[in-house]
Amino acid sequence: MRLAVLSLSLWMLTQAAWADVNRLIDAMGVPELIGAFVTEGLEAGQSIDEAFLNGQGGDVWADTVQRLYDPSRMETELRTIMAEHLEPEAAAQALLFFESELGERIIALEVQARQTFLDDSVEDAAKASPAARGDKVTDYLVSRDLIERNTDVAVAAQAAFLEGLSDSSGRNDETPDMDQLRARILVDTESWLRGYNALAQSAMTDDEIAIYTAFWETDVGMAVDDALFLAFGQSYTTLSYGLGQAAGRLLPQNEL
Repeated sequence: MRLAVLSLSLWMLTQAAWADVNRLIDAMGVPELIGAFVTEGLEAGQSIDEAFLNGQGGDVWADTVQRLYDPSRMETELRTIMAEHLEPEAAAQALLFFESELGERIIALEVQARQTFLDDSVEDAAKASPAARGDKVTDYLVSRDLIERNTDVAVAAQAAFLEGLSDSSGRNDETPDMDQLRARILVDTESWLRGYNALAQSAMTDDEIAIYTAFWETDVGMAVDDALFLAFGQSYTTLSYGLGQAAGRLLPQNEL
């Protein structure tokens, strides 16, 4: 009987921890951000078709890209990984900020900026704006080490794609110089991040930006960031490997 009570108590604690993580993910606008990522991913799938398959991937390729970039699957995967790696106490503390009036306002602005960034003309204008190179954006990016961390994720995803391509096709002639690849990705990543955050911060006051930057420098903020990057990195790498495998399987047909 005591064992049953203990098991029930542990289950209730686990469910509560999952609830806090799920609330945090929602409060941070992750589902909406995944939606924008999926839109860009579907477009990237077309570029991969043209670059590797001479535009002959057809329905098989289109269906594969659609399946891998399924937002429900990606969201479930992110929630699971974050729940496994973020301490319940950290999630609960982070909720105090993200469910506050200021937190909700900032996330709404970030989501709006992310969705607006799907328009290439908006992205180009934001990247070219003076604010993109301003101290506020720079301080924010440095506080979270966003340029290096996002570059690491992108490089790992690119390497996974090429590995999947090689594993399923038997070819390894597509492997680039990874140092050069990282250098190019770093430049593109920094430009994108500066433009995006300049746009997101354009409607924030100096005090709001300072408070938000300070949050990410706390132990709680760093714990959330670590779990978020781990979850997104694992998900994106797995997805990219799957894309590479699918493209590799179509390469022989494409070359006939």
